[in-house]
Amino acid sequence: NDLPGYGQFVDWEKIDPEAAKKYQQILRSEHQQLKTMAREGFWAMPHTLRAKAYYHIIHSINSIRAVTPDRDVYYELTKKLFGEQKRSSHPVPKYMEDGEIPRYCLNKAGLNSAKKVLLCLGKYFIDMNFCPILPALVSLILHFSEDEAECFYSVSRLICYNDPNKRYIDQTFLTYRASCMTFGDLANKCCRGIRKLIASSHQNLFEFYSDWIMWIFADLPFTYAIRVLDVYLLEGYKVLYRVALALLDLYKVSVSSRVADVEDFRTDMKRFVQNVARHCTAEKLLERAFKISVPTRRDLNLLFTANKDIEYSISTNMNLVFTYVSKRLPVETVDFNNFRSNVVTGTEMRVIWAWIPERFALFSPFRLFSTAEHERTLVFGAFLSTDVAERRKHDSEELAYFGTGECLVFMVSFLLGSCKYTLLISTCPLSGGDGGHALCLQRDLQGGYTEPCETFKSIALCKRDFKIQSLEVWGIQNSISFSHCFPSK
Repeated sequence: NDLPGYGQFVDWEKIDPEAAKKYQQILRSEHQQLKTMAREGFWAMPHTLRAKAYYHIIHSINSIRAVTPDRDVYYELTKKLFGEQKRSSHPVPKYMEDGEIPRYCLNKAGLNSAKKVLLCLGKYFIDMNFCPILPALVSLILHFSEDEAECFYSVSRLICYNDPNKRYIDQTFLTYRASCMTFGDLANKCCRGIRKLIASSHQNLFEFYSDWIMWIFADLPFTYAIRVLDVYLLEGYKVLYRVALALLDLYKVSVSSRVADVEDFRTDMKRFVQNVARHCTAEKLLERAFKISVPTRRDLNLLFTANKDIEYSISTNMNLVFTYVSKRLPVETVDFNNFRSNVVTGTEMRVIWAWIPERFALFSPFRLFSTAEHERTLVFGAFLSTDVAERRKHDSEELAYFGTGECLVFMVSFLLGSCKYTLLISTCPLSGGDGGHALCLQRDLQGGYTEPCETFKSIALCKRDFKIQSLEVWGIQNSISFSHCFPSK
């Protein structure tokens, strides 16, 4: 019943038999069937059907070795925190990024209830120190909850879920940053155009990517957010990556024609998402999202873990504790203003840096080798995310595949026009296989050749044979395992 206080004498299943039939179908469906139904909007209408579907789905989420607080726990927490008061005057929990609770369609009482649930979650999950999406999640789920206690219990189940390959909520600044880096890695492969625009504008690419999850759970209009929530409750974090990439792809189309007028890409993107209805319906957004090819859950988790490890290493070396306060620390440590090279400019290196994996791009480039300063006797590999020595790790005379799937080659060209030049980079992820050398240098570093390569799915970077006028090798400070060479033809 969508009208509180009315209809308590009515058998609503007789009033709306189609919704009752759909609910029985939901109860009989397996997980894979429910995923398909969620993507198609099976329980989008009426409101009560979605509420029942959420209740069934959330109560089916089982966490391994985790105890979820029940309704009684919520009643105890509210008694301790608020006593007999029905309204909360407490400051918002510190794990919230900016203290705002998305209102969506909640009335004043609903907004107060959302705040109480958020305070109780913070009181119970004491290790949760940074979780900017939780206010929106609580607000959305409260729309479809019987009362505050049910909302608290539902969100708690998502927080307690501990399968690393299908997680729901980041609870610390460390995991939040790792997720932002993981999204950046995905965006660098799936939405290359926007990366180039932002990097060329001298704006901070990581700061732009760090807003990705708030595009969904803060900026999207209510009707879009609940359609994402339909799928998220069944598929977990992976669907958020898909939707954010779809939004980024839409934004690229919108901003390309007006890039000269954009002063702040972060603000512009936020405004774009808030007004996404001008560009795409909720259903078309989801269709677009599921057409995007993303890694498997296992591979996503491996990438997320690698990013989390590098963030932990940084925090340990800097003797930091990631809390709400440390969120305000600057995210860019790379200084391209004082960059010096005989081959590329600081602006060009900034764009190149935007193409490498996020966990490496945190560090500053430093020059390891230059033909202008050193003898021409260096033997080296191409653009590698792991040590080239791994090619012979398998006790075999044969060369073996190696790397993390993040090796790349690139091509630089300069296009004059409007008193500007453009840096064009063509990259492809390592996929294994033979079929040509993307880049091959002579031992004396006097010349080399390039040809189409099946491994990188790349074209020749220039005419086949070239002479080297200048060559530099760049490493990444504090992370020598990834190096770059820039031969200048």
